[in-house]
Amino acid sequence: MFTTAKKLVVIGVAGALVCGAAGCGSDSPSDSDASTIKIGFIGSLTGPLSSSGKVSLDGLTAGADYIAEHYPGSKVEIVQRDTKGEPTAAVAATRALAQENVSALYYTTEAFPAVQDVLNQVEVPASTAGGIGPILNDVGDSNRYKYAFSTGAGTAGETSVIPLLEYAAASGNPVAMLNDSSAYNTAQAELTASIVAAKYPQVELVTQSFPTTASDVTAQLNKLRDSGAKSIIVWSYGSPLVAVMSSLSKIGWNPRMAGVLGVGDPAAASLIPAGMKDTLAAGPMAKTFLSTSPGASPSGVTAEFVDRFRKASGKDDFVALDTVGATSFDWVLLVHQASENSHSADPNKIKDALVSGEPFDGANGTYVFGPDQRIGIGADQLATFLPAQPCTNGTCASADLPATS
Repeated sequence: MFTTAKKLVVIGVAGALVCGAAGCGSDSPSDSDASTIKIGFIGSLTGPLSSSGKVSLDGLTAGADYIAEHYPGSKVEIVQRDTKGEPTAAVAATRALAQENVSALYYTTEAFPAVQDVLNQVEVPASTAGGIGPILNDVGDSNRYKYAFSTGAGTAGETSVIPLLEYAAASGNPVAMLNDSSAYNTAQAELTASIVAAKYPQVELVTQSFPTTASDVTAQLNKLRDSGAKSIIVWSYGSPLVAVMSSLSKIGWNPRMAGVLGVGDPAAASLIPAGMKDTLAAGPMAKTFLSTSPGASPSGVTAEFVDRFRKASGKDDFVALDTVGATSFDWVLLVHQASENSHSADPNKIKDALVSGEPFDGANGTYVFGPDQRIGIGADQLATFLPAQPCTNGTCASADLPATS
């Protein structure tokens, strides 16, 4: 999908300047500056959500490495700002990087909703994984937030809910649902309830929630177990998910569980109770990372992502959570192609190219965006996986089949 019609060369990083409340007021890269492309990362590199932030940054680095090799003489520069997990810190960081003339931005999930009004002011297209979920109804050129995109594979919208809901509901009623108080979790829980009401009236949903800072959620889990539920959907990730998994072990409850991609984080996967190892499914995950054959390897650009991600992260192994890196890796590839298609590094021209309906290929599959279509991956490209099984050679085990050893 990527042409070599135009080579991209990056100039050095300017000093970070924080703009005033009225806006940045800097000039965007013009057509004459089309040889310059700079992508900013804003998110948690320290704090309780740092694991996904580091994966996202490594994905961006891997994407820049891919462009450098496949387009000799080209270079994408990644500039970063650590929010330490504080969403409000992302606002000042957005203004600072816009002042540095970035062509695009990438955010971790918790940082994305807070910056939308600022993105409209600085007019820079930005992507995330699940961070688009809380604002999805307001995204698009005909809506409030015009610069929001998601390269996440099944991290927001109905495609992020239905595979997990159907997996849990297969055990019968009632179906338990647990979420923490973060914006993403709250939005996913509300979306799940609305989907059940509209499309699955036969499903009886019982719910509990807990503060994001909680280290023990046994009280909430006991209430869900006492409801008679034999299955549970858990929307938490990061430290809150670790609290859920350790609490399940404490009370000795082994429900059929459907969880987010973060269950594949080694810190969480290592806590999966023995009685749940064959029945806990997570995702959705892009099918490009799934296989029914133990030991299989991915191919094409997906294989290149895995190799470059390992290099960027300094790791020999590859776990399920590392596929989050493909979300940011793909954003680099998409922004690069959009820049070539528009013959410009101007953020608005890149945005226009992204929403033109042109297909874009990445490690997760094929993306298609539109003026009001900002989640580029469809449900037909997604499935669930078994987080208790290793992702050998960068390929995870499909949850659609019995676990393999």
